[in-house]
Amino acid sequence: MRRGHMTTHLPRMIVVAGLWATTSCGAYPLGGEDGFSAEAWARVLELEPLSEPIAVSAFNEYADNPAAARLGQALFFERGFSSAVRVEGPSGAVGETGSVACSTCHDPESYFSDPRRTGGVSHGVAFTRRNTPSLVNVAYYDWFDWGGRADTLATQAVAALETLSDGGGTRLRVGHLVWEKYRDRYEAVFGPLRPALDPAAVDAARFPPTGGPKLSADSPDGPWELMTEEDRGVVNQILANVGKALEAYERQLIGGPSPFSAYLRDTRTESFSRAARRGLALFIGKAACNDCHRGPVLSDNEFHDTGVPQAVGENTPTVDEGRYEDLSALLRDPFNAAGRYSADPGAGSAKLAGAAPADESTKGQFRTKSLLDVGATGPYFHNGSASTLAEVVQHYNAGGGEPGTYSGQLDPKLRPLGLSDAELSDLVEFLLSLTGEPVASEWREAPIESE
Repeated sequence: MRRGHMTTHLPRMIVVAGLWATTSCGAYPLGGEDGFSAEAWARVLELEPLSEPIAVSAFNEYADNPAAARLGQALFFERGFSSAVRVEGPSGAVGETGSVACSTCHDPESYFSDPRRTGGVSHGVAFTRRNTPSLVNVAYYDWFDWGGRADTLATQAVAALETLSDGGGTRLRVGHLVWEKYRDRYEAVFGPLRPALDPAAVDAARFPPTGGPKLSADSPDGPWELMTEEDRGVVNQILANVGKALEAYERQLIGGPSPFSAYLRDTRTESFSRAARRGLALFIGKAACNDCHRGPVLSDNEFHDTGVPQAVGENTPTVDEGRYEDLSALLRDPFNAAGRYSADPGAGSAKLAGAAPADESTKGQFRTKSLLDVGATGPYFHNGSASTLAEVVQHYNAGGGEPGTYSGQLDPKLRPLGLSDAELSDLVEFLLSLTGEPVASEWREAPIESE
């Protein structure tokens, strides 16, 4: 990859701390690669967007199957899986049906995030607990959802279909709809479905039209509990395969080049402003954002408590303990990477064993979010409490929120930065330069079968 130089086009100045120099005309880069010292430029290169390929999915044997991806695309836009709206909001009025799909909260024309005004959190069939993150480049993460509730994209998709606030559906409904609308394409990837799923079958009573596991052991048995264990396994396998198809689709949601990536190809580009260059120097220097935001999507794939005040919106939960509660739920999830539906349960067990224990130390921790496309995917933080990037950098400049406004213990990496208003503005300008071209249009469109 060729990297250009701007030094021959710059006025003569004095190097300050090997990184930047200033004159009465403002700050300009000087020396090294576009003014960065060799050490600083090495840190810049650690931020190169999409510099590595997506890792192979050890847990999904269909993750890179083109037919599975196309099936997953149809399922992503399918509104028939969801229940009726339970709480009025942007998705519809109470009782309205056929209004919620994965694409409802992950709008393909908004970088697969939720642009609707929902008070920070999102709205499926009810208001969700957290802000909807973008799905662009999501396959680069190791853990999914803000608190790592899922260890694979397939696990995440399965949970979203049934979560009461998201899709609110049931696995029996999923099985029947797959038979009704997607049987041929499903069977071409995953093999034959059971004929008893056909409502006209003589033994159709084996598979009630709707239902799933009861919410607690104290709840009365429902249609699901009255099924045989073998038939429950049949439906669970369909649900697991639907999750794997959705993962195959989401692995296609890779964004395009940004002004920053253009700058790394050739530092003479005019698409990367002087302010963005100063912001980049702050990002890897005084602000130390790269302590956590680095790598191909500018995320360390770890969890941190950044002291984001919790109870800020009308629909925001009063308490959110992040990784602490999400990891506990993941370990109990039969669709996790260590479960029977995983392509490699042994590797999944090793991954879960390597996760931080679900103890007090993980309270209030949330996954480091990718910064790619960040200028187009607000609001920000797990609870959507920041409307603008200016608010985000102000939060970090202050060293986090006031103690007592968030769960857990603040990450020791956070400290007041002492950035001036001008420096904060430059940092925002750099963050805006990370927004790239959207996902290819062929993956942003609903197939005719799902409309």
